[in-house]
Amino acid sequence: MPSTPKESTTKVEPWSGAQPYILEQYALADKLFKDGSPKPYDGKTIADQSKATTDALANTEALARNGDKSALTNATNALNGVLTQNGNSQANNTLSQIQNNTKLGANPTDAMAAQIANGKAPQAPGQYNQNFQNPALAQAAGNANYTNGAGQTAQGLQNYQNSAIGNIQSMLGYTNPAAQQAQNLGNFQNSAVGQASQYNSFENAASGLQTQQAQQLQNGSNPALDYLKNTASGANIGKNAYLDSMVSNQQDQIANKLKNVTAPGIDSQAAAMGRMGSSAYATQRNNAESTAAEQMSRVATDMYGAQYNQDVQNQMNAAGQYGNFANQDVSNRLNANQALSQTSQAQEQARQSGTGLYGDLQNSQNQQRLAGTQLYGSMAQDQQNSRLNAAGQLGQLNDSQNQQRLAGNQNYANILDSQNSQRLNGMQLYGDLANSQQTQNLNASNSANQQFNANRDYQMQGLNLQNSNYQNNISNLLGLNDQRMNAANSQLNNQNTVNGQKLNAAGMAGDIYKNSNLPNELLAGVGNQKDQRSDLELQSQINAWDRKEQQPIQNIQNMLNMLNGGGYSNTTTPVYSNTAGQVLGGLSSLAGLFALCDATTKVLHRHIGYMPLTNGETLSIYEFSYCDDPDQTIWFGPIAQEVEEKTAAVVEFNGKKHIRIDMMEAA
Repeated sequence: MPSTPKESTTKVEPWSGAQPYILEQYALADKLFKDGSPKPYDGKTIADQSKATTDALANTEALARNGDKSALTNATNALNGVLTQNGNSQANNTLSQIQNNTKLGANPTDAMAAQIANGKAPQAPGQYNQNFQNPALAQAAGNANYTNGAGQTAQGLQNYQNSAIGNIQSMLGYTNPAAQQAQNLGNFQNSAVGQASQYNSFENAASGLQTQQAQQLQNGSNPALDYLKNTASGANIGKNAYLDSMVSNQQDQIANKLKNVTAPGIDSQAAAMGRMGSSAYATQRNNAESTAAEQMSRVATDMYGAQYNQDVQNQMNAAGQYGNFANQDVSNRLNANQALSQTSQAQEQARQSGTGLYGDLQNSQNQQRLAGTQLYGSMAQDQQNSRLNAAGQLGQLNDSQNQQRLAGNQNYANILDSQNSQRLNGMQLYGDLANSQQTQNLNASNSANQQFNANRDYQMQGLNLQNSNYQNNISNLLGLNDQRMNAANSQLNNQNTVNGQKLNAAGMAGDIYKNSNLPNELLAGVGNQKDQRSDLELQSQINAWDRKEQQPIQNIQNMLNMLNGGGYSNTTTPVYSNTAGQVLGGLSSLAGLFALCDATTKVLHRHIGYMPLTNGETLSIYEFSYCDDPDQTIWFGPIAQEVEEKTAAVVEFNGKKHIRIDMMEAA
């Protein structure tokens, strides 16, 4: 706060030589004010719109009211048609038929394969009699109690004269005619042994082909899996190469509409109403831009979301097909392995049957050889016995008649024994024949069984061929379904393409409609330039009028400033203890009686200090220039609005505040 002065100012007066001129200037100012100076501009303050502007507005209004909206109508109809269409009925029906009518049917080989697997297939016709009884055994058992009928007769043959001596002599070189035939049986060869031995290495003709097919199926896979793999794993989600361009195109349409229609419309309307730069204008622009940004964001969100949903659906469809194809591969491998296993089992069974038959034939052949050798030995022994007996009997006959008789009786007994032996040999032969018959029965059974196995092999080959045809029919059916599905998808894609073209055309219809107003917008731009020029010219006229009205008052102010600026005044200066007050105290003498100090007329450059007042207040002093001064002369002084708050030394002329210097009391 400034210090209180030791003495106050008693009087401030202009220089006496300047007083007449000051009074004269006051009189001139009084006359000007009484005559109404400064007078306001009496012409139009709003410039007329140019013909270009009025024509552009009229054309735009006519276009908006009566323009050709058929393109917009067609676009709306196209959009409604796309939104309300029921889809491609033919493609949908095709897909529905594939889903509901694909029936694979039962495998025709299942029934026979089930019978074989459960052991219910027809059995081989051959039979083996394990309880075979040789019919000669009972008769041979009856000979265990054989009694020689010559025993009683021999008792009365002491004087018997054997009439067979001559015959016995002839038997010294007796040869049994069956011995040679029995000897030949020792080298008996069964003709079926060689053929049966071949079954040890029997190879099924289908085994190699089935093995090759099983290996191919084991190491191969459905080629369709490679096409479905990326889609099923989700690798193609978000990989639509055209999606960004589609989103960008839609957003460009919104941006172009904002740029070419909405924003120019707001600007044109604001310019027509003289509201350019106003807060309402800014709000409209901000709202339009916010709406466009929201629409662009919604377009991106909707399109990306729809594409993502479509990608996920494609992934799920591909995963289902991928699993079906993989399951079919596994099923084909299992079927091939099962068929190969069945073929291998049948082949192994045939080998085992051949080996068993070979062993049976070998055993039978050995039995035949042993029987022949045994028969030959028995006949040779009997032949030798007959010869020895004949020689002994002949010697006995020569030694003693009685002995001859006894020998004859013994010979008779021997003949009976030989007869019995012949009977035994006959029964043995009968038994051998029965065994041979049983062997032949076994051979016939084995042959029938082999033929049955061969028929079963052909039957299995037929089943495999029938199963292969069944699998081929299924493959052909699935391939046909794939072709029908591809055709249906192609139809749907074509329909989507046409709908996309319709939507693009609908979007272009709006652009075409907007472009029809481009000449009016260009004409409005030309009119706006002309209107701005007209506004500048009118403002220049108003400014010239204001300067003309203010000039006499300004001249009076300048004259008063000059009269009061010479320092020819009588003052009594108070003594201050504050040296700053001494420096600023005389600033009031620098201004005229009426100084234009309204803040709205000044350009403040900087604050330079304070001026103390006698009431203890202070006023800020600024470096400034006047707004309408082309030379921008620098001045120093206060602001009328601040002075008005602290003193009554402010008057208002023509809406502008002036400071009355004569009423300012500087400390």
